[in-house]
Amino acid sequence: MPTTDLASGDTPARPAWVRRAFESDSAEPDLDRVRRVGARFLGLGFIGYPVVSAASILASAPLTGAWWPPLSILLSVGPGILVIAATFRPGTAWLTPLALTTWAGYILGLGLWFVAWNGTTLTNPDDSAQWMVAFCGMPSMVLMLVRPRLAVAGLLVSSTLAHISQQLGRFGEVTSDAPVEILWSLVFTGVFLAVVLVATRTGRELDETREETYRTAANVAAASAREVEKERFDAIVHDRVIASLLAVRPGRPDERLAAQAASALDELARVPGPGDADTVTDVEVVRRIRLAAADISERFDVEVVGGQNADDQDPGDQDGVEVRRAEPASYPVEVLDAVVEAMSESLRNVLRHAGDDAECAVIVQLASDALSMAVVDDGVGFDPESVAVGRLGIAVSIRGRLARLPGGHARVHSRAGRGTTVQIRWERP
Repeated sequence: MPTTDLASGDTPARPAWVRRAFESDSAEPDLDRVRRVGARFLGLGFIGYPVVSAASILASAPLTGAWWPPLSILLSVGPGILVIAATFRPGTAWLTPLALTTWAGYILGLGLWFVAWNGTTLTNPDDSAQWMVAFCGMPSMVLMLVRPRLAVAGLLVSSTLAHISQQLGRFGEVTSDAPVEILWSLVFTGVFLAVVLVATRTGRELDETREETYRTAANVAAASAREVEKERFDAIVHDRVIASLLAVRPGRPDERLAAQAASALDELARVPGPGDADTVTDVEVVRRIRLAAADISERFDVEVVGGQNADDQDPGDQDGVEVRRAEPASYPVEVLDAVVEAMSESLRNVLRHAGDDAECAVIVQLASDALSMAVVDDGVGFDPESVAVGRLGIAVSIRGRLARLPGGHARVHSRAGRGTTVQIRWERP
């Protein structure tokens, strides 16, 4: 987890301001990331075009009323600023209305040109009479991120209006060159629209592929878990139940045999039946968590707390698992799977990155409507913002896995030299 550098042969971390401006939270879906970063770049274009078109704005100013140039700049820069600001908000639900706003602002600016035009033409027809013609495809590129068909229609309208106003300002009429100029604009901009369309489709396909991979992995894990439980059930029947039955003898009942039979019945009762496959008890939750932590390393301590009275222990707990809680609880199997896998990835990160002398503890809190966990280490720590987008451990195996779980979320807190804390929590929806 430490930041890599050139000496190690890895790609150096980008400056923080670059990450904030041009990268997104790596835990979000790929389609949202494509839309967010694309909208951010296009928003900069709406702001940048008036700057690079200053000469065209000044040259065409005598053709219109004095109010149109500043208003047209505002109708370009204003939506661009809104788009950029919105990209720093969670999700992408804001993108569709803002994309429509950028297109409407552009069309309004073009329409008002016809009102502001005073009927004169440029002295030099080679100059630009309509500075907005330079970016007539930009609103459609923003629309292409969310509404491809509407983007194509919008491009046709904006290109037509832009080049007609350009023709009027240069020649005082629409010449025979206008269709060619409009067609050229459509073809040229269409290439960029195709790039945006491919990028969004790729993001959508990546999300669908990832979800299918997770579903397949979950099905395999569920089948494996069922097989393990079946083997456990068979072992209990063979080693405990049959042995108890074979030990029965005529005469006075043996107290030790009765205790053995009762213990076997208790263990059978804890094996999930066909109707219980979707939930697990809190005892099973703790057992799975401890087994998973022990599989990675024996050095990790697991402490279980929670409930209204943390000092009360359930006398029915078995196998050395002590669950301190106010009342028994059960949890969906998919919740347990997600929490255990996220914890396992956190513990593997401790082994890889925290340092040989780092100590680590897993603190589990159980409640009837929530399951919380903290993986805490005192290792070297790291800067979470320096983690590259391509690093999937934190993004996919921890935050992404919990984000896809209704009611689940995970946070990673760390500072260089101060250790790392991974908070994992699920709340019953």
